[in-house]
Amino acid sequence: MKINKKRVTRQGVILAVMLLSLAFGGQLFGRSGSHKWSKTTPEINLGHIFEGAINSRGRPTGFHSRPNGKDPRYARLKRIKGRPNHSGVYTAEIEVYDPRAKKWKKKFSTLFPDSMSREQVVKTILYAWKHRKSGKSKKWEGPSGKGFPIQGYLNKRGNINTAYPVYIKNR
Repeated sequence: MKINKKRVTRQGVILAVMLLSLAFGGQLFGRSGSHKWSKTTPEINLGHIFEGAINSRGRPTGFHSRPNGKDPRYARLKRIKGRPNHSGVYTAEIEVYDPRAKKWKKKFSTLFPDSMSREQVVKTILYAWKHRKSGKSKKWEGPSGKGFPIQGYLNKRGNINTAYPVYIKNR
Protein backbone atom coordinates (compact mmCIF):
# COMPACT_ATOMS: atom_id res chain seq x y z
CA MET A 1 0.00 0.00 0.00
CA LYS A 2 1.39 3.36 -1.03
CA ILE A 3 0.72 6.41 1.16
CA ASN A 4 0.17 9.75 -0.50
CA LYS A 5 2.09 12.07 1.84
CA LYS A 6 0.18 15.11 0.58
CA ARG A 7 -3.11 13.59 1.76
CA VAL A 8 -2.00 12.69 5.30
CA THR A 9 -3.69 15.22 7.58
CA ARG A 10 -3.58 15.84 11.28
CA GLN A 11 -7.21 14.73 11.56
CA GLY A 12 -6.33 11.53 9.71
CA VAL A 13 -3.52 10.77 12.13
CA ILE A 14 -5.79 11.46 15.12
CA LEU A 15 -8.47 9.19 13.65
CA ALA A 16 -5.90 6.42 13.07
CA VAL A 17 -4.68 6.65 16.67
CA MET A 18 -8.27 6.53 17.97
CA LEU A 19 -9.03 3.46 15.84
CA LEU A 20 -5.86 1.73 17.04
CA SER A 21 -6.84 2.52 20.60
CA LEU A 22 -10.26 0.94 20.09
CA ALA A 23 -8.63 -2.12 18.53
CA PHE A 24 -6.63 -2.58 21.74
CA GLY A 25 -9.60 -2.54 24.08
CA GLY A 26 -9.85 1.23 24.33
CA GLN A 27 -6.36 1.63 25.71
CA LEU A 28 -3.48 1.93 23.28
CA PHE A 29 -0.86 1.76 26.03
CA GLY A 30 -2.37 -0.90 28.31
CA ARG A 31 -4.61 0.20 31.14
CA SER A 32 -5.41 3.83 31.62
CA GLY A 33 -2.91 5.43 33.96
CA SER A 34 0.01 3.26 32.94
CA HIS A 35 1.71 6.28 31.36
CA LYS A 36 1.11 9.05 33.92
CA TRP A 37 4.20 11.15 34.58
CA SER A 38 5.06 13.52 37.42
CA LYS A 39 5.65 17.21 36.85
CA THR A 40 9.08 16.98 38.49
CA THR A 41 12.61 17.19 37.14
CA PRO A 42 13.36 14.54 36.16
CA GLU A 43 9.85 13.29 35.44
CA ILE A 44 8.83 10.01 37.13
CA ASN A 45 6.62 7.34 35.55
CA LEU A 46 3.92 7.34 38.25
CA GLY A 47 1.72 4.81 36.46
CA HIS A 48 4.52 2.24 36.49
CA ILE A 49 5.30 2.72 40.19
CA PHE A 50 1.77 3.05 41.62
CA GLU A 51 -0.34 1.00 39.20
CA GLY A 52 1.94 -1.37 37.30
CA ALA A 53 1.54 -2.06 33.59
CA ILE A 54 1.60 -4.77 30.96
CA ASN A 55 4.53 -4.27 28.60
CA SER A 56 4.62 -4.77 24.84
CA ARG A 57 5.55 -8.45 25.34
CA GLY A 58 2.48 -9.02 27.52
CA ARG A 59 4.45 -9.19 30.78
CA PRO A 60 3.55 -7.39 34.02
CA THR A 61 5.92 -4.63 35.13
CA GLY A 62 6.13 -2.15 37.98
CA PHE A 63 3.77 -1.76 40.94
CA HIS A 64 6.19 -0.80 43.70
CA SER A 65 3.96 1.21 46.05
CA ARG A 66 0.65 0.74 47.88
CA PRO A 67 0.04 4.08 49.64
CA ASN A 68 -1.81 3.42 52.90
CA GLY A 69 -1.72 -0.31 52.06
CA LYS A 70 -4.37 0.01 49.34
CA ASP A 71 -4.20 -1.65 45.94
CA PRO A 72 -5.10 0.29 42.79
CA ARG A 73 -7.85 -1.02 40.51
CA TYR A 74 -5.67 -3.05 38.12
CA ALA A 75 -2.86 -4.28 40.40
CA ARG A 76 -2.94 -6.19 43.64
CA LEU A 77 -0.79 -7.76 46.30
CA LYS A 78 -1.10 -11.54 46.09
CA ARG A 79 1.34 -12.74 48.77
CA ILE A 80 4.04 -11.15 50.92
CA LYS A 81 7.33 -13.01 50.40
CA GLY A 82 9.78 -10.96 52.46
CA ARG A 83 8.28 -9.43 55.61
CA PRO A 84 8.68 -5.67 56.05
CA ASN A 85 12.19 -4.85 57.26
CA HIS A 86 13.04 -2.16 59.83
CA SER A 87 12.41 0.51 57.15
CA GLY A 88 9.06 -1.00 56.09
CA VAL A 89 10.30 -2.20 52.67
CA TYR A 90 9.04 -5.66 51.71
CA THR A 91 8.89 -8.08 48.79
CA ALA A 92 5.78 -9.67 47.39
CA GLU A 93 4.18 -11.61 44.62
CA ILE A 94 1.88 -9.12 42.94
CA GLU A 95 -0.53 -9.30 40.03
CA VAL A 96 -1.27 -6.80 37.28
CA TYR A 97 -4.42 -7.13 35.18
CA ASP A 98 -3.93 -7.62 31.44
CA PRO A 99 -7.05 -6.29 29.67
CA ARG A 100 -6.05 -7.86 26.34
CA ALA A 101 -5.64 -11.36 27.81
CA LYS A 102 -8.46 -10.67 30.30
CA LYS A 103 -6.51 -12.17 33.18
CA TRP A 104 -4.28 -11.28 36.12
CA LYS A 105 -0.54 -11.83 35.59
CA LYS A 106 1.92 -12.49 38.45
CA LYS A 107 5.36 -11.03 39.11
CA PHE A 108 7.80 -10.46 41.96
CA SER A 109 8.16 -6.90 43.25
CA THR A 110 9.84 -4.90 45.99
CA LEU A 111 7.53 -2.36 47.58
CA PHE A 112 7.94 0.93 49.40
CA PRO A 113 6.53 0.97 52.95
CA ASP A 114 2.71 0.97 52.89
CA SER A 115 2.78 3.86 55.37
CA MET A 116 4.24 6.19 52.71
CA SER A 117 1.89 8.44 50.72
CA ARG A 118 2.27 8.97 46.97
CA GLU A 119 3.88 12.34 47.65
CA GLN A 120 6.36 10.81 50.10
CA VAL A 121 7.32 8.11 47.59
CA VAL A 122 7.90 10.72 44.85
CA LYS A 123 9.98 12.91 47.19
CA THR A 124 12.00 9.89 48.30
CA ILE A 125 12.70 8.88 44.68
CA LEU A 126 13.81 12.42 43.82
CA TYR A 127 16.03 12.49 46.92
CA ALA A 128 17.66 9.21 45.86
CA TRP A 129 18.15 10.53 42.32
CA LYS A 130 19.76 13.76 43.53
CA HIS A 131 22.05 11.88 45.94
CA ARG A 132 22.78 8.89 43.70
CA LYS A 133 26.15 7.23 44.15
CA SER A 134 26.13 5.30 40.90
CA GLY A 135 24.59 5.53 37.50
CA LYS A 136 24.86 8.58 35.36
CA SER A 137 23.16 6.83 32.49
CA LYS A 138 20.40 4.20 32.42
CA LYS A 139 20.65 2.33 35.76
CA TRP A 140 21.18 4.29 38.98
CA GLU A 141 21.10 3.83 42.76
CA GLY A 142 20.88 6.27 45.63
CA PRO A 143 19.88 6.59 49.29
CA SER A 144 16.23 7.20 50.09
CA GLY A 145 16.93 9.29 53.17
CA LYS A 146 14.57 6.85 54.95
CA GLY A 147 17.04 4.05 55.68
CA PHE A 148 16.90 2.05 52.46
CA PRO A 149 18.47 2.39 49.00
CA ILE A 150 16.49 2.98 45.82
CA GLN A 151 17.41 1.70 42.37
CA GLY A 152 15.97 2.97 39.15
CA TYR A 153 16.24 3.18 35.39
CA LEU A 154 16.07 6.16 33.06
CA ASN A 155 14.34 6.20 29.71
CA LYS A 156 15.89 7.63 26.53
CA ARG A 157 14.70 11.14 27.44
CA GLY A 158 16.51 11.03 30.78
CA ASN A 159 13.36 10.64 32.90
CA ILE A 160 12.85 8.03 35.62
CA ASN A 161 10.95 5.15 34.03
CA THR A 162 11.07 3.03 37.18
CA ALA A 163 12.33 3.33 40.74
CA TYR A 164 11.95 0.76 43.48
CA PRO A 165 13.26 0.20 47.01
CA VAL A 166 16.05 -2.31 47.54
CA TYR A 167 15.00 -4.91 50.09
CA ILE A 168 17.61 -5.63 52.76
CA LYS A 169 16.62 -8.31 55.26
CA ASN A 170 16.86 -7.42 58.96
CA ARG A 171 19.86 -8.96 60.71
